Amino acid sequence: MSKYIPVVSIIGKQNTGKTTLISLIIPLLKKKGYKIGTIKYNIPSFEIDYKGKDTYRHYDAGADVVSISSSKKLAIVKRINKKSPSIKAIIEGNYQDIDIVLVEGYKHWRYPYIEIQNNHQQKKSKNKVDKHHLRITSTTNTHPHVPTFTKSDLKNVLHFIESAMK
Repeated sequence: MSKYIPVVSIIGKQNTGKTTLISLIIPLLKKKGYKIGTIKYNIPSFEIDYKGKDTYRHYDAGADVVSISSSKKLAIVKRINKKSPSIKAIIEGNYQDIDIVLVEGYKHWRYPYIEIQNNHQQKKSKNKVDKHHLRITSTTNTHPHVPTFTKSDLKNVLHFIESAMK
């Protein structure tokens, strides 16, 4: 039986700062001793391997699973002939040694989520917090238009994620 692993989704329109926020939060969670997993979910396609590399040639020749490993990391490419596996299936098969999984961009599931709006699309409502939803606003006043978050936002996000872990 698989252990329960909490999941928090980070959602928002393109270029609102989802990746930026996740990149800022991971070191804060690591500093507290958590093991973190991330999933970039449900994109139309991606390439993780490159033409001419041995593993690419293995996959191109028809291998159903191709792995490459070193003393520091492991990558596995698995052929799937159906729709994308569910987040639950991905976690159960690959994340059992993780304390929390942050999912970027998947809002059609029943996980707690952090919704990011940028300062140009902010709704009339104030930033909202409830048990399963945190809304924050990124600002893009810097050049080039890189989303930024306040220390208060990061503190709220950290608290929200840790609450989801309980």
